[in-house]
Amino acid sequence: MKSYPLMTISRFLFWTVFAKIQKIRPFWYIDYNKEDAKKFLINEYDWKYYGGHHLKNRMTAFFHSVYLPNKFYTDMRNNTLSAMVRNGRMSREDAWKEYNTPPHIEKDLIEYLKKRLGLSDEEYETIMARKPKSWQEYPTYKKTFELLRPLFKILANGNLVPMSFYLKYCFPMPKDGGK
Repeated sequence: MKSYPLMTISRFLFWTVFAKIQKIRPFWYIDYNKEDAKKFLINEYDWKYYGGHHLKNRMTAFFHSVYLPNKFYTDMRNNTLSAMVRNGRMSREDAWKEYNTPPHIEKDLIEYLKKRLGLSDEEYETIMARKPKSWQEYPTYKKTFELLRPLFKILANGNLVPMSFYLKYCFPMPKDGGK
């Protein structure tokens, strides 16, 4: 897309260092409880739970329930479940039990996706059977972030970039790829 603005490294540093654009994370400042929010929505609006994190949208439901687990052997539920255990909202045993059950897959989700993307059964199977690509096969700013690690440490300490950014992107990957 020619007109889509990209966040280049120079723009990122300008907005962070000179313009001092700060990122506000509202959930850091409020006492939010997901279960209480669900109860409120059910009681006030007759809301129905859609079965899991990010499953309200059919594309993300496919991504989280089918594509990532089957193509990349990645189960994104571990983020939510581990957070619930850390916050005391679920026992480790219950989280482990849920994690070891297959992700919820909405009835006819795969057929819906194939229809929306215009894929035949054969095309879909070919895509799902292809060897997955790694993010490392694409151009990124990872090496630049590693070179600028001292700068990003200062920015993280000044709360101008998240500490999680500094820790995740500014250090070399382990030789085994983090496995």
